[in-house]
Amino acid sequence: MTKIGIASIDITPQHPVWLTGYGNRDHKSEGVYQSLTAGAVSIAGDADEVLILTGDLIGYDLAYAAAAKNRIAESTGLLPRQVVLTATHTHCAPFFYPMAMPGEVEQEYAEFLLNQLVQVAISAKGQQTEGAVAFSRGRSEFGVSRRLPDGKGGVQFAPNPAGPMDRDLDTLWFSTACGELIGSLIIFGCHPTSRGGYMIGGDYPGFLCRALSEQTKAPSFFATGCAGNIRPWFKGENSGFNTPSLEDLEAASRQIAAEVIQSRQDATSVNAEALQVTSEFHHLPYAELPDDAMLRDKAENHANPLIRRWASEMLKLSGAGGLPNSCPQEVQVVQFNHEMRAVFLGGEVLTEIGLHIKSALQPAATITVAYSNGLIAYVPSEETYDLGGYEVDGSHFYFLKPAPFAKKIENLIVAKTLDMVKKLQA
Repeated sequence: MTKIGIASIDITPQHPVWLTGYGNRDHKSEGVYQSLTAGAVSIAGDADEVLILTGDLIGYDLAYAAAAKNRIAESTGLLPRQVVLTATHTHCAPFFYPMAMPGEVEQEYAEFLLNQLVQVAISAKGQQTEGAVAFSRGRSEFGVSRRLPDGKGGVQFAPNPAGPMDRDLDTLWFSTACGELIGSLIIFGCHPTSRGGYMIGGDYPGFLCRALSEQTKAPSFFATGCAGNIRPWFKGENSGFNTPSLEDLEAASRQIAAEVIQSRQDATSVNAEALQVTSEFHHLPYAELPDDAMLRDKAENHANPLIRRWASEMLKLSGAGGLPNSCPQEVQVVQFNHEMRAVFLGGEVLTEIGLHIKSALQPAATITVAYSNGLIAYVPSEETYDLGGYEVDGSHFYFLKPAPFAKKIENLIVAKTLDMVKKLQA
């Protein structure tokens, strides 16, 4: 027997807060264009169960994710390995854990959010009822690679329609035993960076979930796939990335909702009675670490105040015992059965890695979800290293990591995932 519970809760801050995701903000939020929501899906099979939470948030750092998982586990009777934390990755949400970002960590919001996550988890588990899971895979043309080769051995931050992108538009549908739809979870690999500025909101995932909920009369949630190098592309006066109006953003989101509805016509039933959940940490090695002399120079002289902050934090680490050589990444697998699973990866994982995992696990259907259980840093694919660029060697500062990752990490992640799935299949 499969049991399912669905719940949602508001996580919108009640007063102005510092926002995260962009390094150019210089004051707190000015209002709300769309309320923020957290959702929880509780799924229990015959021998195991999982609680998948998602929210209109940038993500979580490792410390916050660990604390939240433990609190949720304690409050629901689950184990931390059975709790999945995902996010939409909107860049118009509160700054609630340490990063090199303008402003200050909103500690009051961090505590509020943790309480809301615990509450929605308890509610979803408490509403479990006999039900069924279905899966549909559509396709969307929304989004584009943001890495355009410049012809000089480097890369520009510009639309690259010829670049790789996972266009799978995946949806898990949850129904009662009588066939009544009680919720859905959409997964798509595109950065929610349509909007910036100082207004709080959920970007296209927020509008998408509202549109789908209107049509299905059931809660709809969203988790972002492997989208580290993918972003929305609204064509306008210039050939780069334009900021859409809220009306244009909502219209584009409604188009994605229509594609989700269309895909449901071909949805297949998923037998979740043999559900299994496993989670393991492994190490992603860094490339060459900076020395103290370089860090002192950047801390004192760099033009970017956020990189000066990074360098100061790294000097503290170095003085306390040395910089780490690697970063822990959590890989979590929710296997519904031998033919269907979801893989949750920590960090801003690039699209090529998600595609690699899906290909390696064929013919089974695999959903890949990034921004899960710890937004450790950008996680570049092997092929991006030759051109470099922001995702490869220009972003680790903002995540307070000492250096970029080594080139071999894609193969390490795929190997770890395959090993975990192999153990589940045994």
